[in-house]
Amino acid sequence: MDSSQLLIKRPHDAQTVTRLPHLSLLLAFKTVAEEGSFTRAADILHLSQSAVSQQVVRLEEALGVQLFIRSTRAVSLTSAGNELLNDIRGAFEQLVIAFDRCARKGESPTLHVEAEPVLSAFWLTPRLRQFTQRFPGLQIKLLLTTQRVEFPKEVELAVKWGDGHWPGFEAEFLMGLNYVPVCSPVLLRGNKALRKPSDLQHHLLLHDRSHDDWENWQKRYPDVPLSFERGHVVTDSNVLAQLAAQGHGVALCAVELIEQQLRRGELVTPFPEMTMPHWHAYHILTRRNQALSGVATQFIAWLKAEAKGCGESNARPD
Repeated sequence: MDSSQLLIKRPHDAQTVTRLPHLSLLLAFKTVAEEGSFTRAADILHLSQSAVSQQVVRLEEALGVQLFIRSTRAVSLTSAGNELLNDIRGAFEQLVIAFDRCARKGESPTLHVEAEPVLSAFWLTPRLRQFTQRFPGLQIKLLLTTQRVEFPKEVELAVKWGDGHWPGFEAEFLMGLNYVPVCSPVLLRGNKALRKPSDLQHHLLLHDRSHDDWENWQKRYPDVPLSFERGHVVTDSNVLAQLAAQGHGVALCAVELIEQQLRRGELVTPFPEMTMPHWHAYHILTRRNQALSGVATQFIAWLKAEAKGCGESNARPD
């Protein structure tokens, strides 16, 4: 047998033997074909140009066909070479995936999740230990994005705020939110103390990105006089809650996301019964027709259980 070949017995026919070229020869061919140059292929493979050339010649001899048309300035594939390249590309990719999967078996599992910063800071992070305790050694990597979906290849799922429509993704409802006026306890005292809803007209309103939330809240409670012209507008819900806690005005915040601030007394709800279910909600996004890892599947089930525990907020928005 030629040293450039391996004998492979087929499992269903012990008398049939396939002569398979050594992978080093196929790799040399594939690299030259993709680079269009023996010199560049040699640099990539950390071999001399003559060694790469010899490997390609041995492969051509083993197959009995010419794979390249060589000239002094360029190298190009023959039709046989082009067919071979197309046939082996997928196999090499599968080998790389297999080796990578095997090499990672000894590593700690990692779950990549994309999420909104406000949800991560106020709702997910305080609960996360409950999940990680089930998986010793698990590493969770959070990609934080606002008003966009990046979804790089390592991310298996995302938790995003919106209307439930993201082209190219499967979106499953997770949790709705109930918005309510919140402020610093300081605003409950003094000459302009917030004692009844009409007192809101004497205070600045804090807005998340636009006046939309307060305008929709007033439609729900039309008897409350409000002034939308004054007040700060921010593009970060975390900053909005901080402004309210510092006494800069009254904000509309999701009661489900400010549990800790309410518990610590940093924020108060002067009119807790005057809530507004938001028309957007949090959804779990996954790629269509792509299987999830076991830990990702369990993470999604855990998210749903935690969201269900939030009570009314788990209802779909109208």
